[in-house]
Amino acid sequence: MSNREKIGPLRTCPLCANLDRKPLFSRDGWDIVECTRCQMVFIGNELTYENQVEDHDWLDDYPKEMQRRKEKHPTLVFLSRYTRHLRAKTNDRLLSQTLRWKTSGKLVDFGCGDASFIERASGRFDVLGLEISPRLAAMSRQRVSAARILEGPVTELAGSALPEASFDVVTQFGYIEHEWHPLAGLRAAFRVLAPGGVAVIKTPNFASWNRRLMGMDWCGFHIPAHCNYFTHRTLAEMLRRAGFEILPRPISDRLPTSDSLWLAARKPA
Repeated sequence: MSNREKIGPLRTCPLCANLDRKPLFSRDGWDIVECTRCQMVFIGNELTYENQVEDHDWLDDYPKEMQRRKEKHPTLVFLSRYTRHLRAKTNDRLLSQTLRWKTSGKLVDFGCGDASFIERASGRFDVLGLEISPRLAAMSRQRVSAARILEGPVTELAGSALPEASFDVVTQFGYIEHEWHPLAGLRAAFRVLAPGGVAVIKTPNFASWNRRLMGMDWCGFHIPAHCNYFTHRTLAEMLRRAGFEILPRPISDRLPTSDSLWLAARKPA
């Protein structure tokens, strides 16, 4: 069965629900489009959560993408791996970003992956992880208590299985670009946060200089796993529509040289 037979109907803009779009890129049957009204960039057809789990588990799609890049850009991949030790460890960086806004309390991680981050954060926070992939959820339960991992579509879990206004922090590190209903994902985060609680987000930066230079070979493209492509403006606007107040970003988080977009927002007290 082809991708076209598995994906759903035309997807409305996840930010403004507009149907008018212009094509930007196409690969392997998937079209990346830009909304003509709000300039949100996204995959133009929808994949169900069921198909996402069955046909596009991250543990399968990620190595395929890495192999594709290795074959096309072996030198860039080699240099990235060779200089990896010079960069801060991923989970240390994620925790550092979180501690900028909150230093203790209850934390829920949307799209917790293998739970390596919440394992790292558990020394500071009372942690919980939500994960759609059964295989990643199983890996998570090897790192932290099974009771701290909830398995299923993240937005649906956050909207039904978690008490309202019960968390101090929601982290979304590499989640929002995977979520076929990202505004619902942010509204779910808003719902579970206590007044004054903070959402901390990391996602690929579609406005980065590297993306403009590399085109479809940019490291932020994982198709169809990444179905949303944000700039600061479109992510900030989506957060506002979910009810959040945007928190100020340091200059180091605003550089166009970075392929990562960091943003934090607060639920009004």
